[in-house]
Amino acid sequence: MAEKTISTVDERLEGVILKNPVSGAVNKATKSKTGKTIGAYLFIAGFLVAVIVGILAGLAATNVGLKQGSLNDPSILGIMALIGLVIGLVNISDKEAINFLIGAIAINVAAVGMSNLMFVGGGTMGIQQLVSFVGTFIGTMMQAIAMFVGPAAVVVGLKVVYSAARKA
Repeated sequence: MAEKTISTVDERLEGVILKNPVSGAVNKATKSKTGKTIGAYLFIAGFLVAVIVGILAGLAATNVGLKQGSLNDPSILGIMALIGLVIGLVNISDKEAINFLIGAIAINVAAVGMSNLMFVGGGTMGIQQLVSFVGTFIGTMMQAIAMFVGPAAVVVGLKVVYSAARKA
């Protein structure tokens, strides 16, 4: 009796999720060439924003006159998170999900490890300035990349968990 009730509730929940206009549009976008193209362009845009944020942080670390903290700007954080959410919804299909999640884990672990590079160097002359710039650039860029890959990984992870729970 309990199994029948659970399966009825599961069928209703699945019907709501699959017939929802938003999820229907997302499923169509994931399977379409246009959706993949949009996702690819957004990934490139997110990567370019991460590189620019890294360069600005590196210049700020070398005392060029820029102020430190461009990575903590709420508009940058919001843009990176929004890009990640769209990438996770539109660009990653069920077949690519596990590989994407493994890559996202690797990027986030590397970002944590490389974030300490921001504290290398610290001089204002010659090689110390170069080391400070490179360390801050790499550390900040990796953190920014993790900022848009993280939300995408959450969305894809939720898709995988829901799919696995539905099949169980």
